[in-house]
Amino acid sequence: MDISIDEKRVYDGSDESVPVYVVGEFGVAAIETSDDLVGEFGLKHQCTARDAAGRDGRLAVATDEDVLVATGDGFGALGVGPAVAVGFGTDGDLVAALGDGRVIRERGDSWTELGEVADARAVDGDFLAGASGVYRATSGGLRQVGLNEARDVSAAETPLAATDDGLYRLGNGWLAELEGAFRAVSASPAGADQTASAGDLGEAHAATDAALFEFAEGAWRTVSLPVEEAIVALDRGSDGAYAMTAEGTFLLSVGDGWRSQPVGLRESAALAVP
Repeated sequence: MDISIDEKRVYDGSDESVPVYVVGEFGVAAIETSDDLVGEFGLKHQCTARDAAGRDGRLAVATDEDVLVATGDGFGALGVGPAVAVGFGTDGDLVAALGDGRVIRERGDSWTELGEVADARAVDGDFLAGASGVYRATSGGLRQVGLNEARDVSAAETPLAATDDGLYRLGNGWLAELEGAFRAVSASPAGADQTASAGDLGEAHAATDAALFEFAEGAWRTVSLPVEEAIVALDRGSDGAYAMTAEGTFLLSVGDGWRSQPVGLRESAALAVP
């Protein structure tokens, strides 16, 4: 393997702009944001991308050919083969669900196989979402921990899973939060001035085809958006929340309502904030 993701940073937080990366069959596109303003956007790499993940200035992309990592001046392949989902474990290591069903974790410049999931869709922290349910990485490998038809998963604060029949949080088993066919969920830990408690969801958003929900002041509420379009991807950065719609509209909220900007990236598969 020629590239170690630990050595590459695409964003180091040294300026006021925040790049948001959107992936799909069009490839990898970057959208520059500053507070609630949308700046330049454009295609950075042409490929067929299935998923993306960002953390601590790092960006990884699952494509039909390989797992790519941003290098600051482009993208480099890790040489592991086609992938369907990527994420970062709780320890910061890259985790990739490959097209052949294997789930692998990067350890320095080598890889450890965690197990096999034939239908993986999303990875976050130590959790993986797939058509056959939610899996958790343990010292013994991957363990199925319940649910069916999981579309997305968030490991922040209290784990959340978006499934075809509802949104669930992990407590004493999976507990139903909201009914409906959920396709995306993203959360970040409670802020430093907030006291986390058992079952605390931190700051979270979840989306169905018809609505976006926000967890605030201990309860879920429907969010008013400036467009009537189905959200297909969500992610949270340190300062706000970001979303893409099926029609190619980019949405962002940094605490003063949601703003929208058409960018023409239809049928996006995922977005990531490094």
